[in-house]
Amino acid sequence: MRQVLFFIPIKSIADALPDIPIFVGPLVIVLAIVVGRARKFPKLFFTVSYIVGILLLLPDILKRLAFVTEVIPIYGYGAMLFLAFVFCVLLAARLGQREGIDPKHIQDLAIWVFIFGIVGARLTYMIQYERPLLEFFMIWDGGLVFYGGAIGGAVGYFFAYFLFLRKYHVSSWKMADVIAPCAALGLALGRVGCLLNGCCYGNVACAECPAIHFPLSAPPRYDMTKRGYQTAAGFTLVGKNTVGTVELGSPAHVAGLQPDDIIKKTNGKELDLTLVDPIASNMSVRGKNDLQLTVVRGRTTEDIDFRPLTIGLHPTQIYESISMLLLTFLLLAYYPFKRHDGILMVLFMLGYAVHRFLNEMLRTDTEPVAFNMTLSQNISILVLAAGILLGIVVWRRPPSKGPETPGVVEGTKVAPPILASHTRTPESSVREAHPDERTGRS
Repeated sequence: MRQVLFFIPIKSIADALPDIPIFVGPLVIVLAIVVGRARKFPKLFFTVSYIVGILLLLPDILKRLAFVTEVIPIYGYGAMLFLAFVFCVLLAARLGQREGIDPKHIQDLAIWVFIFGIVGARLTYMIQYERPLLEFFMIWDGGLVFYGGAIGGAVGYFFAYFLFLRKYHVSSWKMADVIAPCAALGLALGRVGCLLNGCCYGNVACAECPAIHFPLSAPPRYDMTKRGYQTAAGFTLVGKNTVGTVELGSPAHVAGLQPDDIIKKTNGKELDLTLVDPIASNMSVRGKNDLQLTVVRGRTTEDIDFRPLTIGLHPTQIYESISMLLLTFLLLAYYPFKRHDGILMVLFMLGYAVHRFLNEMLRTDTEPVAFNMTLSQNISILVLAAGILLGIVVWRRPPSKGPETPGVVEGTKVAPPILASHTRTPESSVREAHPDERTGRS
């Protein structure tokens, strides 16, 4: 798990850059526009001028930003969402060309589906976990439910279809086959983000099962401690700051922590003994997985550093990434052989519904909501039923004929056909040159 991939040192970069007044960048852009249009320079001149102008603005922007924060964290969850969006759009554009759909329609549709999908996924998460509305925009902390995102994405497609796709006669059945492999790929990459963030975790793994251990700042540590499966950091406390017992073989034990040690500082901060749990209040820092304890042992003071880990849990995020990657390969391999438009979406719905229902059985971060099943398990059953019904509809439709206009991208304007009466062929030219050929006259 790595909640924070890296930090961008804003202050260090700003200090290394020269002091350039803020008006210089816009002035360069304005001059470039005036001179470029007067001299009729090519578009490349304007592009380079805009880039130079922005680069001249950058030092001042970074210096102002350095007053607010010295570093900017790049979160693993958000980075994987960004990569998923980019790769899914590229794949959709490639598949869209095979179906005769203009790539620009794919790109426009991607914005609608992505925005509505994020909103739907976030709202579903907040309703399911009863989170306050003020946390809606805190996506970097995790908290997206795929089924909510699928519903939101469908709403986004509905708006996009009636706003611009319909007038270009883009087939929704063909578009469904384009979206299906992209959705599977997006899930495979998105679950890597869940793994980096530590959310969507599994239950305690058996001794023979594959297991994954999460560090101190991960959500599973709170849950496993609350359920009584483990201690918070490999040791117990007597009172507020005295070590009771230390788990044998734990990172705390290996680092040298001993019973009766008196903890004075955690992560460099003095303990506030007026708090109910002063140690826990200093332990968790997002992206920081090491724990530094300053302890008093007899007459000596020692610093002990170690990295606490959770007990072994089922790696449900990895299971879903592998499963969805295999489903992506299956859909792409079957793509050239499909006989009915829409069949790939059917296969995706059936495959994901079965996987999600089984994978939910290994997770412990969701509670049953109906029929002793989680929300996602109930929705999986509905998606499976909907996939079967959609499959019946798809198989009753006429076989796919490929792009409606071979060689022409769907959604683009097609030149009107030339009337036969206005077409001149070599044969007609010969006949016009010899009008009396049938009578033998020249």
